[in-house]
Amino acid sequence: MGLTGRKPRPLNRTISHVRDTKLIIIATEGHKTEKQYFKIFENHRIQIVVIPSKDNRSAPEYILERLNGYSEEYQIGEEDELWLMVDTDRWGDKKLSEICQKAVKKNYYLAISNPCFEVWLYLHLGEIDNDLSTCREFKRLLRNTIGSYNSSRLNLEIFKNNITLAVDRAKRISPNDGSRWPVSVGTHVYKVAENIREFDAK
Repeated sequence: MGLTGRKPRPLNRTISHVRDTKLIIIATEGHKTEKQYFKIFENHRIQIVVIPSKDNRSAPEYILERLNGYSEEYQIGEEDELWLMVDTDRWGDKKLSEICQKAVKKNYYLAISNPCFEVWLYLHLGEIDNDLSTCREFKRLLRNTIGSYNSSRLNLEIFKNNITLAVDRAKRISPNDGSRWPVSVGTHVYKVAENIREFDAK
């Protein structure tokens, strides 16, 4: 999409950036975890805006609504990306399918985790055990692996040096086969990470 009108460009001007700064805008189901995690990718050529859920309105339709609102309020460039990031654990296939269809029509990207974002976090640390299927199990696995896990206070040092490993592992269990979300345990969050790193490498 081209730049239109006199809408403000939502750049964080308190940090160094160049004129061709790319924006990655991510509307998330989570309130704190995803916003903390994506601080790993802070870079002067890419600015990441995470729009977390609020007021307990975390259903996919509210996340899409927030992304739409952001897109209407701000100036979005041709290289900018808007992402819908949700989990499957609380929403049925019918609702997810409806929301994904609407998002794709808007040219938004999808980054869906089955069952939850913690799958992506754990992939920084190890391979996925096929016996795991619930978010509670993945949170317990994170606690057992790193000694503690608090979704409101992530230790980014644990994750930031293993992004390539996480991407590779996520691809193996959730190949880019055209599915809008992983049909079994997996995550498409790796697609966001990959796009960020590819642009940064240019």
